[in-house]
Amino acid sequence: MSNIYSNHSMPLVLYGGLMIALLISSGTDLYKRRIPNLVTGPAILMALLTYGYIGGLEGFLFSLRGLTFGLLIFLIPYCLGGMGAGDVKLMSVVGAVLGFSQTLLALLFIAVCGGLIALGLMISRGTTKQTLSRLWLSLLFFGAHGDASLLKVNKEDTQDGIPYALAITGGVSLFFIYQLLDRGTLPGWAGL
Repeated sequence: MSNIYSNHSMPLVLYGGLMIALLISSGTDLYKRRIPNLVTGPAILMALLTYGYIGGLEGFLFSLRGLTFGLLIFLIPYCLGGMGAGDVKLMSVVGAVLGFSQTLLALLFIAVCGGLIALGLMISRGTTKQTLSRLWLSLLFFGAHGDASLLKVNKEDTQDGIPYALAITGGVSLFFIYQLLDRGTLPGWAGL
C-alpha cells in the first residue's frame, strides 16, 4: 500500500475507537456474556468509511481485506461451538482497523492471551485434567479417523466458556505495546 496515510491522523483516531470498542465489548462479554452489535457494527462501518475516505478504493480494500481475514480466522472455532458470534464480529473490527498483515501479527498476541485466560479459568474451576484429557482424546480421534465431530464443543459440558473479548482486547493492547517498543510508533502505513 502506498504512503497515503502519512498526512492523516485518522488511523490514530481509529486505534482509539478500536480500543474503546474492545473495552466496551470486554465489559459486556465479562458481565453479560454478549458482545453487542451496537458496538461492532458501527466500528466496522467507521473503519471502512474512514479508510475509504483517506485512501480511496485502495484504503477501503485495505480495511475490507483485514475485516475478511478477522472474520474468517474465527469462523472455524465458531462453527465448532467454541466461540460466540460476537467474538467473530469483534475480530472483524480488529481486522477492519489494522488491515490484514497487522491483524495477522496481532493474532499471535491474542492467541497467547486466550491461552493464558483459558489456563487460568481451567485452574480456578478445577477442570484442568478433564479439559486436557478431552482435548487430547479428541485430537487423537481426529488424527486417526479424520472425524472432527469430537472437536465440537458441547455447551452443556462447559461451565461458562471463555469471555474471549478479554483475550482480543489484551492481545491488541500487547500488539500496540510491542509496536511502540519495537518500532517506536504504532503500525506504519507505508508498505502495507
